[in-house]
Amino acid sequence: NMQVTQSSASYLQMACDQLTQLVQVEGIAIFVEREIDGHKQIGLSAGSGVMAIDPVRADILQMYLAEELHAGKDALIDSTQDGPLKYQWPETVHNIIAVPLGNAEKMSGCLVATNALDKPDFDTTDIKLFNSVANQCMVFIENNRLFDELKELFIGCLRALTNSIDAKDQYTRGHSERVAFISRWIAEHLGRVRPVSEKLIHHVYLAGLLHDIGKIGIGEEVLRKNGRLTDAEYSVIQSHPRIGASILSGIHQMEDIVPGVLGHHERMDGKGYPQGLKGDEISLIARIVSLADAFDAMTSKRVYRNAMNIQKALDIIEDGIGTQFDEEIVRVFLDSDVQKLWHIIQDGFIENWDFSNIDEYGTQAVGELIR
Repeated sequence: NMQVTQSSASYLQMACDQLTQLVQVEGIAIFVEREIDGHKQIGLSAGSGVMAIDPVRADILQMYLAEELHAGKDALIDSTQDGPLKYQWPETVHNIIAVPLGNAEKMSGCLVATNALDKPDFDTTDIKLFNSVANQCMVFIENNRLFDELKELFIGCLRALTNSIDAKDQYTRGHSERVAFISRWIAEHLGRVRPVSEKLIHHVYLAGLLHDIGKIGIGEEVLRKNGRLTDAEYSVIQSHPRIGASILSGIHQMEDIVPGVLGHHERMDGKGYPQGLKGDEISLIARIVSLADAFDAMTSKRVYRNAMNIQKALDIIEDGIGTQFDEEIVRVFLDSDVQKLWHIIQDGFIENWDFSNIDEYGTQAVGELIR
């Protein structure tokens, strides 16, 4: 079973287009097997020209092709040149060539061309050319599949790590995932008032997800303390941005994420930590994550207080313009549909809202990170 991603589909279409320039045929198509609702179905993934074979006939064609391969052939070639066609095809087909994506034992699709225009039949040269192209397509799709699995593994590890940190305190469970979502929300809305790259949006999401990773180095007795923190304990808590940045700085793909993790407790007036940066000295990613982190913290229950209502949290955020928060980012956030955002979060990111599957946010972000 092969999953055809958008990049795979583009590559397959390019292969069809280039093959059409090399061979004079009426139509070329690549059919790929997919799994839909637990059932394998073959579908058209790319094509060029006029193709008489539809996905239903392609399913039958694959059975014919398997017969030819098991008989020792390298391809299926059928033609009216020397008599009637061996197999049943649409009446517009006078000759046809098909080669597998894979082999007879594990065929995941096929490359098909119909009606040679410059000669009476397909020949051994065509077989070699079509098999070469099919093999390249197979390798490309398989590499894309492995890349997708790598992205899912990577984001799965990151989420497992952040979930384990959040789980240290029952009141912060799910906090990192929420901050990641809110951070992306802010970045996307910021992109409506000024240029914001897709790359930055992905980096903001990951910085939000990993912003508290440094708490892995903070003792649970401090994180879970019910009473007021001592100065020494507060100093320990304040070390988590540096710890997090130190952890991530060892991964060169994370270099654009590190400033967001390191600076998410900085303030516009320079009274934040750990570096006491102010204004534009604080990275844009950190300024976004700072607001997202504060909003989720205020609207979530903590051991020392109940969750604030949204309006009170928004009032505090607005009052913090120029001191704690960046004015442009706050204005963008307040102008967005914060009620909708809050309900999305409270509903656990269920898919009845008009945004893409949240599970894709992480894999998309990781894909940008390791591209």
